[in-house]
Amino acid sequence: MSSKAEDKAAADAFSDRMNATPAKCSEADRFREADNQLKALQPEHVLALGDCPGRELPPGVVAAMESWCLLHDETPPSIEGCAKLAADPGDFRLVGLSTLRYLDKETIEAITGRVAGLDVATVRSSLPVAAEVIAVMVEWLQAALALHGWAQEQQRQAAGPDISRVGAAAAPAAAAAAA
Repeated sequence: MSSKAEDKAAADAFSDRMNATPAKCSEADRFREADNQLKALQPEHVLALGDCPGRELPPGVVAAMESWCLLHDETPPSIEGCAKLAADPGDFRLVGLSTLRYLDKETIEAITGRVAGLDVATVRSSLPVAAEVIAVMVEWLQAALALHGWAQEQQRQAAGPDISRVGAAAAPAAAAAAA
């Protein structure tokens, strides 16, 4: 039977493999840094999010907490939902770029709309409780969304021109040649 330490080491190794980001671009560098910061958060810091419900929180903090709920499929997205997620710091931090691949377009757009314009330093300075955790969450979300967008663009470029349009344009010429 394995020990808790062995189980954690195996889970961390699996997470590292699943969240590896081999791309060489500024978006990937930013994401790796944000992901490392997220993974380095101490459990007690994550648990501090449990003190947020019932407080008057700045809009950027609310947006970050709601976005984290969307990332974890916790509905409805709320401060309370994020605090509930934070009760299990290991699961709270168990996200990676692959998490975004499982979200539908509307959810990605909802997260983007909430966090794209947030300034991490402003969010960090505006919160009396769990400021560092929220700042790391915002940075992670912004970096992950940027890298996700970059990856989608790379896939579009690699796919080349839209073949359905090429085929549609070529159809009249092929019909004329056949006649």
